Amino acid sequence: MSTPACRRSASLLVAAAIGWWAAPSPGAVAGDVVEQARAAESLAARGYGAAALAAFDRATAAFWADLPLQLRVIAFADSVSDYGDFVPRPTPEFAEGDTLRVYFEPVGYAILPDAGGFRSGLAVDIEIRSPGGLIFASTRDYARLEWKGRNPMHEVHATVAIALPANLRPGHYLLVLTLRDEGSVKTSEANLSFAIVD
Repeated sequence: MSTPACRRSASLLVAAAIGWWAAPSPGAVAGDVVEQARAAESLAARGYGAAALAAFDRATAAFWADLPLQLRVIAFADSVSDYGDFVPRPTPEFAEGDTLRVYFEPVGYAILPDAGGFRSGLAVDIEIRSPGGLIFASTRDYARLEWKGRNPMHEVHATVAIALPANLRPGHYLLVLTLRDEGSVKTSEANLSFAIVD
């Protein structure tokens, strides 16, 4: 399946101890957001479309570089087709031994030049905790995600599937995903509550 360069996806179904390799990527970006946005507006008003678009792209790059790494969307999903095209799970209830499928859309990651295009990468750590903080499962580098394209990618998604450990009994739990940007020092943590039911 081919997707537009600005909408790259990473989809993973991995076991708890297996990671997917992605080359590390150092961060970079340029320009002052307000200055470049004003230049884009002025150039567009004077009819210089190509120059206005270039200034707007510089403003976008500067804004993106200043953003913290975060998730625009995170949800348990029953199925995922593409960026923004997923079926959310109606309730966060699972049976013993089920697989958690987590869909997310990261923003604020580093976008780096790479062999005539651009690349971004994230490492994903996971923990399953009790509501009181007791850790039942923890894996660093559970998954490594990478996106590549001819243009900078601001709309990407990933799906990570996590098989529930056999020792989890019915009750309430917290899934903690820690994202580490492979092109900068940015990190982000996201929590999803779920329950195991009989």
